[in-house]
Amino acid sequence: MKAVIFDLDGTLINSTIYFEEMKRRIIDYLQDAGVTRGLLSREMLNYEITTRAVKDLQQKGFTKEYIKNVLTKINEIMNEVELQSLEGATLVEGVPETLRFLKARNLKLGLMTRSCREYAERILAKFELTRLFDAVSARDDVENPKPNPEHASHILRLLNVSADEALFVGDHWLDVDCARKAGIRFILVGARREQYAGRLQESGFKAIRDIRELPRFIEPDA
Repeated sequence: MKAVIFDLDGTLINSTIYFEEMKRRIIDYLQDAGVTRGLLSREMLNYEITTRAVKDLQQKGFTKEYIKNVLTKINEIMNEVELQSLEGATLVEGVPETLRFLKARNLKLGLMTRSCREYAERILAKFELTRLFDAVSARDDVENPKPNPEHASHILRLLNVSADEALFVGDHWLDVDCARKAGIRFILVGARREQYAGRLQESGFKAIRDIRELPRFIEPDA
């Protein structure tokens, strides 16, 4: 193993991003932009909302340029809501010592997040974690963020490692699916272990309750 890649929100930090407000604003905007009313729901994930909206606009004959502008506006809304949450974010217990443990073993560390780059960089700076990471790949760094494996390929290139030389650590099924599609080993961290048990078993992935358990998968005698 040469690198460990981390998700951000829910994995390294306790996020205060108000996703309900974000979804409400995005859906309201998309409906005003021409998306069929009632097609989108706040029960959907953001990427599902965007995917359905784009398909609907394409079917209605809107131009590529128009749809591109719509996506730009969606990103602006997401960025704004994310950045508003910075002050309330807190660090997950055990993160600094876990990251230092990995760096002490000469492992490269990467961050792969569906949040925007400015948010990710400011979070790392807030908790004095910037110097520990060798590469960051945010939502606005790729055309198709996770769970699309394109996102994983991007962070692997930045770290200059192959999929079989890396481990990905995250807390959401989007992370599970991204790792599976990209062929990267994966460990789920946090409270969703039972919820995602089926996905984990199908993929042969492991789960831990606390990020402080991670070192035993890196160095069994630690």
